[in-house]
Order: sequence, then structure tokens, then C-alpha cells
Amino acid sequence: MSGESQAPAAVGGLALPSGVLRVGPLHGEMTQSFLTRLAARYGMAFRDLLAAVVDVDGLPNVMGRAQLDSEIYLNQEARDRVTQLCRVPQDRLLRALPAWAQEEPRRRFAIGPAAQFHHTAEKVRCWGPACPECTARRNGRRETARLYLGPQQRVCLSHRRWLMHIPGTVGRVMDLAGCGQVLDAQRRHVRLLRRSALASDAFEVARAVTSSWWWQTWPREHLWSARLRSLDSDGLDQDVWRVVARELVIYPETVALATLLASDGFRRRVVADAQGHLPFRLADLPSLLTAVAGCVRRPWYVEQLARETSGPLFAWAYQCVRAQGGTRAAEQAMWAVAPAHRQRPLVDELAVRARVGSGGRSAEGKRRRGHSRQADEAFAAGLVHASRYVRDHGNLAVPQDTVVDSYRLGEWLSNVQARAWAMAPDRAQALAVLDPWWNVPWSVQWQRSYYRARDHAAVAGPPDAAAGFPGTQILNGEWLYLQCTRYSTLHPEQQRLLADIGITAEAACTAVPRRVPIQAGFETGLTHARSYVAEHGHLAVSGKDAMYQGYPLRSWLVHQRRRARENREPTEHSRALDAVEPWWNPPWALAWQRSYAQARRLVESRGGLDVGGGFPGVEADLALWLSRQCAAYRRLDPDQQRLLADIGITAEEAAKVQGGSGASQAVNEQVAAAGLWALDGMSSARSFAAVHGHLAVASEYVHDGFALGRWLVEQRRQDRRHAQASEGVWLRGRLLAELDPWWNLNRPGSGGGSVPCKD
Repeated sequence: MSGESQAPAAVGGLALPSGVLRVGPLHGEMTQSFLTRLAARYGMAFRDLLAAVVDVDGLPNVMGRAQLDSEIYLNQEARDRVTQLCRVPQDRLLRALPAWAQEEPRRRFAIGPAAQFHHTAEKVRCWGPACPECTARRNGRRETARLYLGPQQRVCLSHRRWLMHIPGTVGRVMDLAGCGQVLDAQRRHVRLLRRSALASDAFEVARAVTSSWWWQTWPREHLWSARLRSLDSDGLDQDVWRVVARELVIYPETVALATLLASDGFRRRVVADAQGHLPFRLADLPSLLTAVAGCVRRPWYVEQLARETSGPLFAWAYQCVRAQGGTRAAEQAMWAVAPAHRQRPLVDELAVRARVGSGGRSAEGKRRRGHSRQADEAFAAGLVHASRYVRDHGNLAVPQDTVVDSYRLGEWLSNVQARAWAMAPDRAQALAVLDPWWNVPWSVQWQRSYYRARDHAAVAGPPDAAAGFPGTQILNGEWLYLQCTRYSTLHPEQQRLLADIGITAEAACTAVPRRVPIQAGFETGLTHARSYVAEHGHLAVSGKDAMYQGYPLRSWLVHQRRRARENREPTEHSRALDAVEPWWNPPWALAWQRSYAQARRLVESRGGLDVGGGFPGVEADLALWLSRQCAAYRRLDPDQQRLLADIGITAEEAAKVQGGSGASQAVNEQVAAAGLWALDGMSSARSFAAVHGHLAVASEYVHDGFALGRWLVEQRRQDRRHAQASEGVWLRGRLLAELDPWWNLNRPGSGGGSVPCKD
């Protein structure tokens, strides 16, 4: 409301000619819009009013430049001056104007009232023109105003108007007399906001989805084009009109989709459809496709959307399934629209779609907000190396440690796959062109095994499951049989892939295990043995390496050693292993052979050992082991001595470490031998405890060629002797207790009992 006073107003040294007026703000009005209306009531231009508000000694204390669609931020002194002009209390202005005290503006001068203009999407929230009829009813006159508008506030139901935001203008008020669907959608939108706490988040997701559909060139899409033609573009360029009218045209479908997404029952159906698997494409969630197509009244969407493996709808579905039974953060992630899927601000969309950029130049290459040039270049580099890998291997089932031309392709692809659901569709499409299965929701190892089976089927025909997969390689046949036994638990897409090579659900029911000939099984083990020797330099496989490249190499070698002991004469198999590694079955402990292989590889890389100097530069554990071999040199097996001579530790060199002669030398050897046995025992105990978690072994137990059971019996006896003699803490007993607190139950004070025996 307004009124007049007899005295003129003077603000900032400027006498206002029309007297002091009372001008109230509209609820949700932009500050610049309010100041523009205030200036008009005083019969002034906006820039003149601004001069009265923020001038300091005749100079404007303003940052930025006013535009038709910009917003202005004022400091406290400037706000006080505006309050004097409009005669409205500060608290009312604060409630009515969202940007009134939103931030402190930057200033040209250190003191005095100040103002700053903003017009970017990051600073100025979505706005639109106020309904002229509503403004006239509120203020008693028709005035142009701009309001901050939420998605549900774009429609004025009273006067059937759409309040359209057009960048660079004051907006446009559209008549909705012929768009009853938009009016009905606004009523449903308001009801949804009242009854659902998820309504706002669901609408943002739905708007990202429908906006992505808007730019598709689907030949069966007629409803939107008809709705667009029914609106009056009022002479706007058609490219511009298609951008600014998008939100209006898609509004009914956006509200319908938001209502569906906010439904608890619908989300439960989506999760049930997934059957415990993350979706690979939307076809894996048929209930979602049917419901989405039904709510937007486009039955053909079922077929159109089924192939999608990226985009905002797929991302929502992926996170919906992923959040099932998860944390609060996982549930919140379902409603967070990824930056790559958010609709661009209209000013950016106009620059890209209508080619209207800064200074009139084409802005076709304008970068999406939130994306950096470095990120684009990094993705382009990864894509180039991925193309090279596909050229050489035919797929992107890349192990994580894969390196291509010094580029860590496996690591890059793993990072991309971790956030693939949030990836921009054009990037996902670029990778899908290289390999449609680049981002499977199952293991990469499964995919690699499938490719081997597919390649075999392309040459030899579909595998015969009922006959035990004859003609396939051993590992391939075993893998195919394993898939048949697990067929019902596989991902639907995995089942489709297997069906492509002839393994259907019916064929899987008839599968029998792969029949492996003895010789073929030996050849498989021998192949892995060669690979292990090439990598480690020995075949003394420890418990921690029991599985090598998915093959039980340690168990296979134990079986071969047992057969070699049973056959006194060399066999064809033992000779084949001798050719791979002459000391694959040594008469001494395997731990000794592992340490020797480590020393030999060190000598090969460094060129020799400084025995007399105490092995400088060698790791402490290995240097200790070498010193022990020198100390016990004369007690070693002749073959062990020959092996040590090959790395430079001869009898003469060992004597430099041993020291002494005659009787004292023999004592030294006995002490060294005892120490060697103790250290070997501790090493064997650590190895066993690391695998089994205890030291309860039978007295005759042998671990990796070392008599661990007999050694532990002796240690228990010594531990009891130390306890009875009250000689304090026995160091070796304390070390064994760290491995297994119950390693010696017969120790005095332990509670008695016998030592349990476990295999």
C-alpha cells in the first residue's frame, strides 16, 4: 500500500521530488525488481535511485553491471537507505526478499553503502515474472516484477498463466487457456509436496530425466511437439523458443514421473525386479519400464528405454537397488542428481543449442558448468589407450594392474567404472562403442573367462554341456560347468551372454562335470609351475601362495612330491618337473629353498655378495639367513653347499664368517646348528599360524618339509623347564605365545590339560 507525506525525502544528499511513499515488496521478489518498482513510484530511473542509495562522495560504490535479469546485493548501510525510501521495516523486507541480506557485497570503496550485481546461475536462483493480475490486485496498479519461483510456482492457477524465465529479459507471462494438462499437473504437484517428504527430491530427479528425453530425436514423440506448437512463441527464434519453452512443455510428464518415483511401493517393485543384482541396463527392471511408460502415457517407452545403460533414469534405478538395506548415505545418493545429468541453466542451453554466446560468437563448445578442461583431457587420454587395448585384445575386460604404453589403463578404467552410473551419456557411449560390456556389474574375471568361452564357441561351435564340454580347454570346461551349476543365481545379463554361446537354462540343467584326462591335468599344473618359476625362481610354494593364478599349485606340487617319493625311479612327470626346476623336490626344508632362491635372484641382480664384510646392503632377514648358512656350512648337505657355491659362498668364504679352529670350531658349528634349527622352527611356526591361527599340531606333523610337530614338542619341554626353574620370561616362549596363547597348555600355571591335535 502507498501513501503521501507533506515533507520531501532526502537520502544520500538527494532530495526526492514526489514526497515520501510507502512501497511494499512482493513475497519472494528479487531485490533488483523491488528497487526498480520503488524508483518508478518516485518517477525516477533505476540508476538514479541506485545513485541515491550507494553513492559515496558523488561516486557510485557499485561492483558489476545491471542487466534486465540480474540481482543486486546490498550492504547494511545501503539497506538502511532503502528502508528510509520505502518506509517498510527491515524485518519485513528480510522476510519478503530472499536476497535482501543473503551475502555481503564486494565494494569499490572501503566505507559507505555498497552494492554488487550478479547474473550467473551460480549466484541467482531460478526466477520468473510475477503474474500481472496478481500484482495489480496486491499493489493497486499493474507493475512488472520478478519473483524467485520454485518449480510448483510457475503456474498461476487463478489467471491460468505460466511465468516463464527467459535469460537477458524480464521474463514472459504465457497464457495457458489451451493447456489444461499443465494446470492439472500443477494441482497434482502441490498435493505431492504436501503429502510426501521426498517430493522435492523426486521432482529434481524427474526433471533431469524428462529434460534428457526432450533433446532426443525419437520419431514416435508427438505429444510434446504438438504442445509446443500450441503455444505462442511471439516471434522468438525457433531454436531459442525450443530451449525456453522446454520446462513448460515437459511439466505434466515431470510431475507424473516425480509422483511415481516418490512412491514407496514403486521403489519396492524396482528392488524386487533386480533380484539382488545391480542393473546393467534398464531392461533388467521390467516393472520400472512399464510403470514409467504408463505414467507418461507413452507405451512405446518400454522398448525405447530398455537399452539405456546410462543417464539420469538409469542412475536413479541403479542407486535405488544399491540403497536396499544400505546406509542413510546410500539412500540419500538415490536422490542426488549427478552433475553430468543436471539440466543446464537456460543461459548455457541457449549458448549451446541456439549458438548464442558472449559477444555474439558461437558457443557450440561451451563447457558444462562443473566440468574442467583437465577432466576432459584426462578422459580423452584414457579413451585413446582403451582403444589401443581393444584393438589388441578385442574387449575392455581389463585387469586393474594393466599398463598400456606406460599408462595405467586398468586403474583408470576401474576409477571410471566406480562412478559409471554418474557419467555423462556421451562418455558412456564412447566407451560402449569400444566394448558394449565395458562396465559389467559382475567381476572382470568372469567377463574374461566368458570371452575365452565365446572365442572357443565361435570356432568349435556351442559347447556340449550334456557331454561334459568335450573339446574345451580344462579350465574353460570347468568354468562352463561351474556357471551351469550356478545358472539360477547369475545376473540376467550373464544368462543372456551364456545363451548366446548355447548355454541356456535347459542346457545348464543337463551339464555334467568336465572329464579331465590325467595327462591333461598334469600339463595344466606344469604350465602353472613354469609360470611360477619364471616369476619367483623356485617351486617351494608357501601356504600364502597356495592358489596361483586361480590354480591350486601348492596342493598339486605336494601330490607330485608324494608320488615321487613312492616311485624310487624317476618318472616321466618327475623328469618334466626337473626340467622346469631341478630342486622342485629338495631333500631339505622348502623354507631353505625359498630363501636360497631369494639370495640367488639378489646375486643375479647385484653381481655378487660380500661374504667377509657381513653381507652389507642385503635385507636384514636375508643377511641373517646367509650368515647362518656360513656358520653351519659343514653340516649342510653337499648339494646345498654346491648351491651356495653358485652364489659365491664357498667353504673358504664361509670360514671367514665362522671364525675359530679346532675344538672351538666344532662347538661353534654345534651352536650354529642349534640356532639354525630354532630359527627354522620359528619361521615354520609363523607360517603355520598365519594360515591356521593356532599351533596345535600333532607331534609327527611336517609343515613345508620341516618337522614342526617334533620341534614344538621340544619347545614345550624347554618352556616347562624355564617355568619350573623360575628363570624369568623365556624369549622363544613369549614369541610362540604371540602366535598362539594356548601353544603350551601343560605349562605350570596354564590350567593343565593336554595339547589338542588339529589337522
